[in-house]
Amino acid sequence: MPHVRKQWTVGSAGRHHGLVDTQGLRVLVELADHGTLRAVADVSGYSTSAVSQQLAVLQRAMGAVLVEPAGRRLALTPAGRALLPHARAALAALDAARGDLDVDGPPSGPVRLAGYATALALDVVPAVARLRALHPGLSVQVQEREPDEVARLLAEDAVDVGLVYDYSLVPRGLRGTRFGEVAMALVVPAGERRDAAQLFRDEATAWIANSRGPDDDELVRGVGARFGAVPRVVHRIDSLDLIVLLVAAGLGVALVAGDGPRIDGVRYQDLDGVAGTRCGYVLTRPGRERWPANAALVEAVATART
Repeated sequence: MPHVRKQWTVGSAGRHHGLVDTQGLRVLVELADHGTLRAVADVSGYSTSAVSQQLAVLQRAMGAVLVEPAGRRLALTPAGRALLPHARAALAALDAARGDLDVDGPPSGPVRLAGYATALALDVVPAVARLRALHPGLSVQVQEREPDEVARLLAEDAVDVGLVYDYSLVPRGLRGTRFGEVAMALVVPAGERRDAAQLFRDEATAWIANSRGPDDDELVRGVGARFGAVPRVVHRIDSLDLIVLLVAAGLGVALVAGDGPRIDGVRYQDLDGVAGTRCGYVLTRPGRERWPANAALVEAVATART
């Protein structure tokens, strides 16, 4: 969908007022997120001088100084901080309006998606295969990222759709379209005969947790506390495939979602809900939920396993 430039007349009694270009609002938001004109230029595709000019135009229109130097960065002034939530809301409303204007249009064009590996394998791959047949004009560009990275990329407008997850026992307060809720399980060597309580209470048990985020540690500690134990995390691994290989080799055990990789030499122990569930969420930037391409991909991912 083509970029829409819009202007508003703003102001209040006794203050200078003028037209506000949405690009100036975007510069303010990006400055709040990134801190430097150079970073905003990199994200927006404009030159540093153009970004500076857009910021100057916004300050003149608002009749207030919105940023001030803070070392090598620019920090928002109290006026800038006051304007920021309104800028975010205005940009989200404009994005939503674009979706409403084109809601009946066919999904087409590239959609940039970032998400965690399991969702990419089990949800995105079949979703994209289905979309390719239904909407040949739609293409999906995929990158594998952890939830915190996905959130950053969405904030930077570097991706259009993000797939994130949380554990029911370590909630992130996520909002979005839910998909792929799976009970957590204990993955152990195939010959292991001890139950979860025994493994947690054995101080010699080596636990494997995620190397790119703290949620696994919190989950292992939380479940361990239910058994009156303090688990010892020895290995930190990002790849689920590598985790199960370590388990098969007898190097440790791990709490993973029940849809994790199955290989010879490992066994998944059902925990009867003690470790809760992992739930996925599909997110877009605020206001872009109804964009046809985004909406088609979100629906396809959310229904991939049904």
